[in-house]
Amino acid sequence: MVELTKEKNLERGISNSLEKANNFSKEILFSYSFRFEVRDLLPILTHPADKNTIRIYWEQPSQGFSFAGLGSVLEFQSTKKENLEEINSQIKTTMEMGVSVTDNSLIGPRIIGGFAFNPNNGSDNTWQNFPIKYFVLPECLGTSTDDGTWLTISRIIHPDEKVNTIIKEFNRTITFYENRLPVTLPPISRVAVDKFRDVPDRETYNSTIFSVLEKIKPGQLEKVVISRSHHVKVGKDFSVISAMQVLRNAYSNCTSFFFSLPKKGTFFGCTPERLIRLKNGYIQTEALAGTIARGNNMEEDRILGEKLLESHKEREEHNLVMEQIIRKLEPIIPNIKCPKSPQILKLKNVQHLQTPISGELENDEQILDLVERLHPTSAVAGTPTDKAMQVIGEMEGHDRGWYSGPIGWINGRGDGEFYVALRSALVKDEEAHVFAGGGIVSESHPHTEWEETELKLQPIISALSGGQI
Repeated sequence: MVELTKEKNLERGISNSLEKANNFSKEILFSYSFRFEVRDLLPILTHPADKNTIRIYWEQPSQGFSFAGLGSVLEFQSTKKENLEEINSQIKTTMEMGVSVTDNSLIGPRIIGGFAFNPNNGSDNTWQNFPIKYFVLPECLGTSTDDGTWLTISRIIHPDEKVNTIIKEFNRTITFYENRLPVTLPPISRVAVDKFRDVPDRETYNSTIFSVLEKIKPGQLEKVVISRSHHVKVGKDFSVISAMQVLRNAYSNCTSFFFSLPKKGTFFGCTPERLIRLKNGYIQTEALAGTIARGNNMEEDRILGEKLLESHKEREEHNLVMEQIIRKLEPIIPNIKCPKSPQILKLKNVQHLQTPISGELENDEQILDLVERLHPTSAVAGTPTDKAMQVIGEMEGHDRGWYSGPIGWINGRGDGEFYVALRSALVKDEEAHVFAGGGIVSESHPHTEWEETELKLQPIISALSGGQI
C-alpha cells in the first residue's frame, strides 16, 4: 500500500510539473524525495564510475546533518563579479517555480556551491579552470538528519514532453541510484605527501608582514588578513573520501566539505566558521577570530585558553570582526543579540575566540543576499574592508581562489547556510594547494603569525596523507 501511494505521488507530481511547464511555456524543476535506509552518505560518492561526475559532500557531525550530491540537473556559474545578482535571481525563480514531492518539509532539492574570495582573476594559474562562482542542483541528493536519510532525485521537465515517458525515465533514474549505492566505506588510504613548498617562502612572508605593519594606522587601517599557500605532491592515490573520513572523525565541531568538479579540481576542507544561517526569517552568524594552540594536558589547555581571553592583540582582532558584522547587519536586523564577552571554541589543534550573533530579519532578503552583504568579513579580509582588500591585492602574490570565500546551500524557501571556506585545499594534477591565513594587527609579529598559520595548515596536510601526519 505504501509503495502504491509513493507511485501515485510520483505520477501526480510529474503530471503537475508537466502541466505547469506547458502553462508557462518554460522548463520546470521536479524533485522527488523518499526515505532511504542508509545512515552514512559518504559511501554514495565512492563508486568508481562516478570519477568524472560532479560530486559534492557536506557534513556537520556534531549536528547530525550531512548531504551528498551526485551529477547535475542545473548549474549556475559565472566568471564575473556582477553576476551574483543574476545567479541569485535564476536560483530564486527555479526554486519558486519548482515542484517538490516529499514526506518531510525539511527535505527536498538544494542548490549547493560557493564563490572565490576575490572576484577578480588571481595572479597565478592555480585556479584557472575552477569557476569564480559556481552553484549546482544535483540529480541525486542524499540528505541525512537525526530523523533519518532521504534521497532526492531531480529532473528538468520541458513543455510538450509525454507524461508516461517522464515517469518511465524517472523510475529508471531512481533504480539507477538505488542499485549502485554501496553500503560500506573503503578503508582510509594512506598516501605519501612530499615535496613541500611554501608560497611565499618564509623570508618573503616575513618581509610581507613587515610591509603590512607599516601600513597599519589607528583609525585608518586596523587589520589586514594575509594568507599563504603550502604545496604538496599527493600522487595518484589521493582519495578525497579518505580525507573526509579523517576530517569528520577529528573535527566533529566543524563543517567538512568537498566540491569535486571533473577536469577542474577538488576543493575540500573542514571549516569552523559559519558566515550566515537563515531559517524562517531568523539569522545566526558569529565572529570567529583570535587563535592560540591547544595544551598537552587539561591544565596547560586551560592556561592557554585564559591567555587567549586576556590577550589584548587577540581580543582586538576579535572585536574588529564582531563590530563589522554587527555594522553590516544592523540595517536589516534592529534587535541583534550577542553576548558581551567571547567564548572559547576548542578544536583539535587550536582554540579560537567566538561570539555568536543572532536576530530576526526585518526584510525579505534570502540567503544569497545576506552572503553578499557580509562577505568578506574582517576575519578573512581586514578592517576597513575596502582598504584591507586593496593591501591584499598588492601584497599577496598567490590566488586564494575559493579559500576564505563563501560556500553553502540554498533550499526551496530561500533559506540556507553558508560557511567561510577555511582550513582547505585545492587538489589538481596530483598536487594539493593548502591555504591558511592570519589577521595582522599593530601588535603582530611575523614569527608568531607564521607559527599560527602552521597550526592552521596541519589538519588539511594530515587529511591529505590519510591521517598519518
